[in-house]
Amino acid sequence: MEVELLTIGTELLNGATVNTNAAYLARRLSEAGLPCQRQTSVSDERAPLLGALRESMNRSDLLITTGGLGPTCDDVTMEVIAEVTQRPLVYVPTVAAAIRRFYTRRHRRLQRMALRQAYLPQGAEALPNPLGTAPGMWLSEPGRLFIALPGVPSEMRVIMEQSVLPRLKRLKGQPAIESRTLRTVGLVELSIESILRRIRIPASVQIGLYPNLRMVDIRLTATASSRGAARRALAACLAPLRCALGASMYAEGDEALEGVVGRLLVKRHWTLAVAESCTGGLLSHSLTNVPGSSRYFRGSIVAYENRLKSQQLQVPASLLNRFGAVSAPVAGAMADGARRFANADLGLAITGIAGPSGATASKPVGLVFLGLADGRRAMAQRCQFFGDRSAIKCQATQAALDWLRRHLLTRQ
Repeated sequence: MEVELLTIGTELLNGATVNTNAAYLARRLSEAGLPCQRQTSVSDERAPLLGALRESMNRSDLLITTGGLGPTCDDVTMEVIAEVTQRPLVYVPTVAAAIRRFYTRRHRRLQRMALRQAYLPQGAEALPNPLGTAPGMWLSEPGRLFIALPGVPSEMRVIMEQSVLPRLKRLKGQPAIESRTLRTVGLVELSIESILRRIRIPASVQIGLYPNLRMVDIRLTATASSRGAARRALAACLAPLRCALGASMYAEGDEALEGVVGRLLVKRHWTLAVAESCTGGLLSHSLTNVPGSSRYFRGSIVAYENRLKSQQLQVPASLLNRFGAVSAPVAGAMADGARRFANADLGLAITGIAGPSGATASKPVGLVFLGLADGRRAMAQRCQFFGDRSAIKCQATQAALDWLRRHLLTRQ
């Protein structure tokens, strides 16, 4: 099938909004065996949208649009779709009822303009939107399928996952597709490619590498005549690949690194406290993004000033004076101080120079020391990261979580 995406919104063209919808849709369609051949972005003005829709519909078998389905006067996507397909807009009572329920549940007064969203091209099927008022649309014509989704990412994704993907996977003539994602940390793409060459992945299994700073996701997709055959093809690759990646593979599927750390802490019935300097709370934020993190996360101290490091974390002044705040001895002392302050089993600390200022000849921007204390000893690890301030903070957080994960895997 010729698959095309049309993302609608002036904010996508002027840079005010990053087009995450296109990236998400392309990835999920590829996983479903429907790789996207073309992506187009267009403003939400009527004339450009009309031209873009006509062009896209003439060359695609499956066209998915996002954006312009809201209740305001500049949301004209459904009207333009009706014009291009030569179908009148008709009132759909079930959609109107869903809109009224949405307002009632939120104790809000229904505005008449909201009911504009209850009009769909004749013959189209409404796709329920559990998070908003704008429904999606499924319109099947001879030799062509047209799907319209809201532009709000959360609403678009839930409709795609619940109403669109299951139906697309059941389309006649589609091959069986099976995919797995292995998540790694600390390995660069070239190292992973070398591993993949040694394993010799068969041509029937497609490999995709998706890097993000110190982390790389490896996605394997097998296409076969049956689901069982696709699963067997994947299984033959997964076992040797897991073995070759070793401890650098932290999860399979969508589980985040902080989720893995939390699961290991729960398994061991251990608690954790954190001390942060250059990351300013980013490590604590990551850990507490996991539902149920209060079972193991005792708390954190963000201490930039040396006086706070001494008073709250009990870092000896002699260490600060001799080695400086960005040093291995101070990182270890910060971790142990956090552990003792919170009466936790483990302490984890980060101190470093995120830049762009504050560096010296011996301590460049991106120099970070991690500390880890478990009650028996306090350890430290030196890291050197590169990039802007945000990238350095993110890499330091990932490295701290990964070090803690590996420690939890080896401790009995």
